[in-house]
Amino acid sequence: ARRPSICPMATSAVRLAVLSLFLSVDALRIGIPARGWASAHWSGVVEQASHGAAVCLLSATLAICPVLPHAYAEGIVGVQAGLGAGVEAVRPALPGSPVAGEVWALLDKYFLDRSFNGIDFKSERLRLEALAPLTDEAALEESASLVRRLGDRYSRVLPPKQADKLGKYDVTGVGLNLIISDSGKMLVGAVPNHGSSAERAGIAYGDEVLSINGKATSGMTSFDALEAIQSDPAAAVLTVKANLDAEGRTVSLKRAYTVAASPVSWKVVTRDDGANVGYIRLSEFNSECKARVADALREMNSRQVSRIVLDMRSNGGGVLDAAIGIAGLFSEKPLVLFVTDAGGAKQPLYSREPEVIARQPLQVWVNGRTASSAEVLAAALKDNCRARLVGSKTFGKGIIQGVFGLSDGGALIETVASYTTPAGAEINARGIIPDEEHVFLTDILGASLLDGDIKAASITPPVCDDGGSGRARAAPAGGGGVVVGGGRIPNRPADTL
Repeated sequence: ARRPSICPMATSAVRLAVLSLFLSVDALRIGIPARGWASAHWSGVVEQASHGAAVCLLSATLAICPVLPHAYAEGIVGVQAGLGAGVEAVRPALPGSPVAGEVWALLDKYFLDRSFNGIDFKSERLRLEALAPLTDEAALEESASLVRRLGDRYSRVLPPKQADKLGKYDVTGVGLNLIISDSGKMLVGAVPNHGSSAERAGIAYGDEVLSINGKATSGMTSFDALEAIQSDPAAAVLTVKANLDAEGRTVSLKRAYTVAASPVSWKVVTRDDGANVGYIRLSEFNSECKARVADALREMNSRQVSRIVLDMRSNGGGVLDAAIGIAGLFSEKPLVLFVTDAGGAKQPLYSREPEVIARQPLQVWVNGRTASSAEVLAAALKDNCRARLVGSKTFGKGIIQGVFGLSDGGALIETVASYTTPAGAEINARGIIPDEEHVFLTDILGASLLDGDIKAASITPPVCDDGGSGRARAAPAGGGGVVVGGGRIPNRPADTL
């Protein structure tokens, strides 16, 4: 079997599809098994979860799948349309619940720590086989026990009811989790989200998707598939073919998103010198935030804003794809991060936004609770010499969790990758040091003094030491500085890159 790369790019060994990256002190969702731990196709998803939020890797980050709720995943990266490398199991399906076998196979293939915390992992497979047949409850307990023994606080098994609460991270808006099999076919890689348009249309796990909004899926990458689904804001028209059908059928899926509080708020503040400063508060990364940030920037342009503040203090992360997309609203197709998977393959991730909306001088506010996807975006804007970072050192979550759908409707969240900034700086356990350490009035005296912080901000273009290439030097690694409003984030979800 081939190991998927962790990014919208394919390595020589794998075709990886990233339809909806979810990053939040983040987690990564990599896949959903077919029918038991034999003959399973895994849908890839990478996501990072933010502080106290569950990142939904079930649906999109490095692959594509459904997503987790804001309080379950401690470090998940999710992509709502997971494209993964097809994994062909070699053993026959076992009687009873296949979930324990699915979890073992996913850990064996994608878990970042190849020492497995000292566990003889091959013997674990034999032990699970000896326990068969397992009831659903016993399989869940065995799976959870195995994951706990890995000693990774970001990895876990979610029962179906918890895994079903990831809808707000569904970037597709139709509840689909797509994967690209080893043969190149685009398949439905998971049972469609409950109550989604895909479920109502009778789309099933394993169905082949022949076209999306009039575009043939043959040769599509994960980004191509996501863009095709999102090309019509109201609906996605798919041609799908069930396993035994000779011909496909066309279905129109109404796009809708789980109603959630908007993570974006904004305002325009006029300074004493008459200059208009645009302020955007981004509290997390979900399926809607990129569009809301884009709307805010367009409105700011119409109001002659000359400078912009992007406030990501205490943003714990969320959908990685959103962080990558927002970077492209401020800079032309920038390099956003490098991702390294369990096999040591290192891949760059670039933003693919069609237009830059904001070119004004930009300042990004961060603190000790800025993590995961928020750190990805902050570092990308800093290293590409697009913005200055002001505040205090960020949290420091530089690993990615993947969310894999399980055949019982649950999910496995496991650490599958690490990442570095465009300048090559390590973030994990180090954080990002801002260009200017600063204690804001709002940090001490509350939100009523926000306008004062905005007016006092000295928003100037960053000084680049890049030999004219347009990119900043690598940021210093870790250490130093007073962390305002920082410290450890209690019970935070795993990173979703």
